[in-house]
Amino acid sequence: MTIKRKLKSKLPKKVLYWYYLRSAKKVVAPDLRRRVHDKVYNDSKVDKVKRNLTLEYHIIEKGLTMPVPRPGFGKTVVLSLERTIFEYHKLKLSKNDLEFKQSVSVLKEYKEFHQKIEFDLDNEVTLALNRVVDTFSNLEGIKQIKTTKEEYFKSIDAPFEEFCNSRYSVRNYTDEEVPLDVLYKCVNIAQKSPSFCNRQPTRVCIVKSAEKKQAILSIQNGNRGFGHLADTLLVITSVISTTKDIHERNENHLNGGMFSMTLLHALHQNKIGACSLNWSVSNDKEEKLRRLLNIPENEIALLVISCGYVPDVLSIASSPRKEAKEIITEYL
Repeated sequence: MTIKRKLKSKLPKKVLYWYYLRSAKKVVAPDLRRRVHDKVYNDSKVDKVKRNLTLEYHIIEKGLTMPVPRPGFGKTVVLSLERTIFEYHKLKLSKNDLEFKQSVSVLKEYKEFHQKIEFDLDNEVTLALNRVVDTFSNLEGIKQIKTTKEEYFKSIDAPFEEFCNSRYSVRNYTDEEVPLDVLYKCVNIAQKSPSFCNRQPTRVCIVKSAEKKQAILSIQNGNRGFGHLADTLLVITSVISTTKDIHERNENHLNGGMFSMTLLHALHQNKIGACSLNWSVSNDKEEKLRRLLNIPENEIALLVISCGYVPDVLSIASSPRKEAKEIITEYL
């Protein structure tokens, strides 16, 4: 045993606790300062306008692909997106950027949807939509996808590139039960994901209880209109005791992210529709989930995945992706 370890073994637990807490604060401080500076000084304005465009258009495209879209949904978001579109326009940025083009396209699609069902939107929304449509009449993005179960799963045995490109988040489910053995099979496949020093920190809670599903969905609060249809919720957690010290603080999320993507692919390969529900929540919501699922103190919740078998006909949000050349920096 080293001298350092001997000294630590002699110290009272309370002293050790404050020692590790102080060390942890010192390690994470630069990241916290960077994040706070970003929010206070509002650098990278272009990135933030694009962020807002994406957040808002994605809410609307999700609404358009709900099992039963609600007429007039998302008024506040529609008006906010219209303002963000013109904020972007004033910055004189490229009209071909994915975020901008898709935002305009989604509002056009929103207007077309309500015209098709002959629903009269209120005057404020109509004016906002017309302003966007008239100003950017030549812009077209990618519309939402209407497909069939057969078409959606046709590439599950195709080459890897085609298989990956065929998977989308699915928010339409039937009431057919997904067997536990199929879910175990998918989790076993996900276990082959990279894991730091093979420590395998990721854990999965399979939730089928109607009462617990409803409670989790009410905490997550990003699943309105479809979450209640999911046969199963998969709650992904990670054991922090698998990390040695604070310098490995990111490993739980990194490993959980890789595990979750493999799990989503495994669900898709087994013809199960799935949607990742983010778990960026307040501490009180985190504690509610912990109590609900008896999550041990040495585990952290990372993600909730809703899943189930899909109907014969379904709609999927297009959620287009940037090209590789847009996100790569080369050092050759």
